[in-house]
Amino acid sequence: MSARTGWRARVGMVHPSRGDTLMYEYYRAAPPGIVIVPAALNLKELNAAELDRVYESYEAAVADLAYEEVDVVVLGGSPPVTHKGYGFERVLLERAQRLIRAPVVALIRCEVEALQAVGAKRIAIGAPYTPALTEKFAAYFRDAGFDVVATRCLGIARPVEMAQLPHDASAEVVRALAREAPDVDAIHLTCPRWPTVAALDGPERQLGKPVTSSSQSVIYATLRRLGIRDEIRGHGSLLERLSREPAAASA
Repeated sequence: MSARTGWRARVGMVHPSRGDTLMYEYYRAAPPGIVIVPAALNLKELNAAELDRVYESYEAAVADLAYEEVDVVVLGGSPPVTHKGYGFERVLLERAQRLIRAPVVALIRCEVEALQAVGAKRIAIGAPYTPALTEKFAAYFRDAGFDVVATRCLGIARPVEMAQLPHDASAEVVRALAREAPDVDAIHLTCPRWPTVAALDGPERQLGKPVTSSSQSVIYATLRRLGIRDEIRGHGSLLERLSREPAAASA
């Protein structure tokens, strides 16, 4: 009898918009035996009215994922958190965790964990967002204890346009940030809606420093919580760390 789908883990994801790119990149990088169980909140545009609208939808999505018996939940959508300011993710997490036994993590905290894991303090941030939203991200990471010395964005407001960006768009942003801020500890590509995971390994080797991304950080954070530490190569040094981490790191 063949193994059931998701025989190792069922990963629940709450996506404010669609989550298409994140799910595609997760399956490309993660080991076999994991299935994503998605819930989408239908965010159309990254503006204040739309962001406010989706807040009330998170709890219903988590309740649905509890019914689906997932093993871990990612509350996607860093813009809804940065729109409210540093620490707002704790409000979302407290509400969500009351509805499900599986561990819940906010995507923005996955990003923080990723940068901490690679030992970064001085960082540069790349994003597909508008300048105003990118600055909110920079402010969040500063409040989280990082020295953000440079940012670069593509000025896009509609998530669907981010998902349609070519795979080398994020690599171009990395190269531009490397020229602008050559002395940073790491370059971080925020937003899981644009493709990034395929653009991490090469620039890391060229620059000799970590290049992390939102999608990559979700893979890292969920696998750690699931205790899955398979060897993963070709998707950046952050994921390569998993197989070398002690078992306690997955708790």
